[in-house]
Order: sequence, then C-alpha cells, then structure tokens
Amino acid sequence: MSKHIKRLASPTTWKQARKGSIWSVKSSPGPHPVKESVPLMVIVRDVLHLADTSKEARNVITRGLVEIDGKIVKDYKRAVGFMDTLSIKETGLFKRVLLDKAGTLVLSDVNPNDAGWKLVKVTGKFIGKGGRIELSTHDGRVIPTDQKQIKRGDTLKITVPGQKIIEIYPLAKDTVVYVIGGSHRGSVTQIKEVNVSRSYQENTVESKDNFTTTVSNIFVLGKSSGEMRLAGGA
Repeated sequence: MSKHIKRLASPTTWKQARKGSIWSVKSSPGPHPVKESVPLMVIVRDVLHLADTSKEARNVITRGLVEIDGKIVKDYKRAVGFMDTLSIKETGLFKRVLLDKAGTLVLSDVNPNDAGWKLVKVTGKFIGKGGRIELSTHDGRVIPTDQKQIKRGDTLKITVPGQKIIEIYPLAKDTVVYVIGGSHRGSVTQIKEVNVSRSYQENTVESKDNFTTTVSNIFVLGKSSGEMRLAGGA
C-alpha cells in the first residue's frame, strides 16, 4: 500500500497548497477517517509553517515536541481530526481542530488551561465485560462508565489523556450545537426540536435558525452556551 498520496487527490479537509509539489503524505490508520482528518506532518509544515520541508517537519515530530490530546506523538502520519487538541509546549502553542464552512479542518487558539480537556461525541453504546457500559466516541475512544443516562449523540467533556468524564451535554432541545456536515456546516446554532424517526431514516434536528439537518451532522457543544471560543484559526 502506498505511503503517499498526490496533492490533487488529497481530501478537501486538508489545508495545503495543491500546486508546487506532486506528492503529500498519507495518514496512518487511526482514530479518524482519512477524509475527516489531516496527517500531523501536513499540519506542522503547511498549516503551522513550523517547517519548510517534509524532512524538517518529521524532525520536529520525531523529537517528541508535539502532543495530541496530552500525549506525545512521534508518528508524522498520525491522523489529526475534529476536536483534537494539539500542543507544542516549547513554543507555547495550543490549538484545537475545528471545521470551517468550506469543510476544511482549521486550528483555533485554545487557552493552555483548557488544553487538558476535549469534547467527544458518543457514537455508540454497548455492554462490555462484567456488564459495564462502554461508550465509543467520534475520535476512536472506548470509555467505560456507570452513567446509564448517556446516549448516542450526546457529547462528553473529558480529561485528556485520562478520559475522565467531567460533564455530559445531552442531545436535546435548547442545547448549543456545532454543525459538522451538510449545507450549514461550520455554523453554531441552538436546537429547537429533536425529531425521532419511527422508520429506518435517521433522526433529524430542527434549528432555531430555521433549518433542519440530521443528527449525524451536529455536534453538541453545551447545555446553554458553547464550551469554547470557535473564532480564529490558523
């Protein structure tokens, strides 16, 4: 399997120049799908401009200077995706990965005090060994819990890298959500109503901004106000 991908064929989520070079790096299999993530090397070189070449970017990464969600990452092909926190403490750089209206992953400044937690969307719920509830999340985590009220579509505020649940934000009326798909992608709105489908079709959400989208297109940010500043970006 090829370790590289042509720049012209790279996903639209990648914020890199399409011309000037033929090849780019291909993401390693990881917590985020290829089309919804960016290789760490592309972020260091093309987004943060901490290096001019791929060799220089790999050197920054393999020296253990970069942390993702509180863990040092030395794999330059590591997939970085929505809501991940990227830190380079030597330079005082703390960023969170968000999504703009064009569908491009962008980096937003985050306060160093907030870099120790992140928001994750619950994508699955099942019973593990010993009858304990286990939750799967949008970033590939499996979180054991005893809190039965958590359901698919809710958002959890967790510590990183420890993944202790700090807060639960339910998918419910009046909660603030970030639209991550569809024609309103990149906007922040408030839920007016959650419509539960009685057929095979996906549940939908009515926004107070007068549009309707599917549950898979939204990410809950908080109960009444967003948990983070969404402005800015690299």
